[in-house]
Amino acid sequence: MNFVPEISVVIPVLQEDTALRSLLPDLVSFPPSTEFLFVSDGPAPIEWNPDLQQAGLGERCVWHQSQTGRALQMNLGAEVARNPYLLFLHADSRLSLQSVDRFLDSLQTAPRALHYFDLEFQQQSFFLMRLNCWGVYFRSHCLGMPFGDQGLCLRRDLFFELGKYDETAAYGEDHLLVWKARQHGIRLKCNGAVIQTSARKYREQGWCKVTCKHLWLTFCQAAPQFLLLIKERICAWFRCRAQSPSS
Repeated sequence: MNFVPEISVVIPVLQEDTALRSLLPDLVSFPPSTEFLFVSDGPAPIEWNPDLQQAGLGERCVWHQSQTGRALQMNLGAEVARNPYLLFLHADSRLSLQSVDRFLDSLQTAPRALHYFDLEFQQQSFFLMRLNCWGVYFRSHCLGMPFGDQGLCLRRDLFFELGKYDETAAYGEDHLLVWKARQHGIRLKCNGAVIQTSARKYREQGWCKVTCKHLWLTFCQAAPQFLLLIKERICAWFRCRAQSPSS
């Protein structure tokens, strides 16, 4: 590759979450210029430095402590980031070397887009989780609504132009950021790579309960945002007509 994008990977972490230890070895696949910013509601665990050394990440990782709240934690990571691209990952994500390579290629072909991965669930042992994968594909590719567990990435300057993550939102701050991007004419681009996430909450809370809850909350949040998008498109059309020499 002629150009390797410089990326700051922002990972919000809850103090009691242990899934992060499985993600660390995957981060080695990123270019040496990549920095990893872990933003937690508590101090780094005792085994943090040994885990970094074992994964071969060394000084590329920085632990930041903030108040609890995923939007707040991700915004803090974006503020202290030094690189021009921001990639927001969940702590229970898993990425292969091939996925990272395809992600980097995608950034080169569309540097001003909002990029996301295709989602798979780890240890898909039952058919219902495959239905969820198909649903995620339809939601993100056809409806233009990728979520944060799909690894959202965009330029740092565009992120701040969009107003960062909404820290007042009760849920779905990632979903709202995607709608802001669409309303501002930023292209959504799937990089064609796979990111894996845990299916633990589906097993623990029940597939039907979790799926129905997500569908309802998504609809409640998407409906007003869709109306705003239509309003913006109509206003933009009238502005173009007013500025046209033939009008």
